[in-house]
Amino acid sequence: MGSPKHILTGLALGLALLTSASAQNFPQRPLQLVVPVSAGGGTDVMARTVGQKVGELLGQSIVVENKTGAGGNIGVEFVAKAKADGYTLLFSPSTIATNVAVYRKLPYDLLKDFQTVALVGQTDVALVVHASVKAGTVKEFVDLARSKAGALNYGSAGQGSSQHLTAEYFNQLAGTSSNHIPYKGQSQAMNDLVGGQIDYMFSPLQNALPYIKQGRIRVLAVAAKQRHRDLPQTPTLIESGYPGAEVSNWFALYAPAATPPAVVKRLHTAYTQVLKQPEMKAKLEGMGFDIVDATPDQATDFMRSELVRWSRVAAHAGIKAE
Repeated sequence: MGSPKHILTGLALGLALLTSASAQNFPQRPLQLVVPVSAGGGTDVMARTVGQKVGELLGQSIVVENKTGAGGNIGVEFVAKAKADGYTLLFSPSTIATNVAVYRKLPYDLLKDFQTVALVGQTDVALVVHASVKAGTVKEFVDLARSKAGALNYGSAGQGSSQHLTAEYFNQLAGTSSNHIPYKGQSQAMNDLVGGQIDYMFSPLQNALPYIKQGRIRVLAVAAKQRHRDLPQTPTLIESGYPGAEVSNWFALYAPAATPPAVVKRLHTAYTQVLKQPEMKAKLEGMGFDIVDATPDQATDFMRSELVRWSRVAAHAGIKAE
């Protein structure tokens, strides 16, 4: 009979081999992909578009389930408490990071309860104004905002939303102040911007682009490293004199923290392969998305930096979610 140490070593080795074997056979049934926002929006469309092709590659369907409520926290909590076997995943927009900044108490710990599988994509954010706003450049807009402190109204998808934080972030950079009008979603805010009920907003470009092209709203800048392919004449906020004003709506895939590394690797590889397909790239870019190529570690580091930035912005502006 072997010593207790040898027995334990053998058990550990056997468990590792068993885990590796089960990961190689993964998945053996359909996967549940939780989207913590409503069906039909950009996050949902991207989750379904990419998920369908990933499911085909893995040989199992990926079933998208929208679990909404509490600013997305209900869906996130559901996955945090799910079995860590790779069969229940989370596909979340960047609100997963901004929520940490604005909610006093969350039913999960983002960095402890999850591991990032893939940073899937992002969409640029644009500063857009109603046609009645007498500003054709960022400088003119800032001068106007400074001359009428607190008079300009901006819309957002809600108190503590990413649009709310982005607008206040720019106020902090530009030394301006304006009046926040929260809505129950991005589309309602955009409708009121087009109708002239509000003066401006920071909008995901995919939502704003149709109205920009129709001339119903005016774009002053994109909050990105470089100009957008669909708006080559529109400068970035960085070009306009605001270094660091780089903001995007990003989308990432998460698994519960204890999911076996081999399963996470298989999922990451599958998503990466699908996103590299030329037809998928063209399809997503046609919808206004850009694909992001990052390892799980790089994606986690990026998310940590977002947590730090938005926590500072929220604390400075006194923003709390309702």
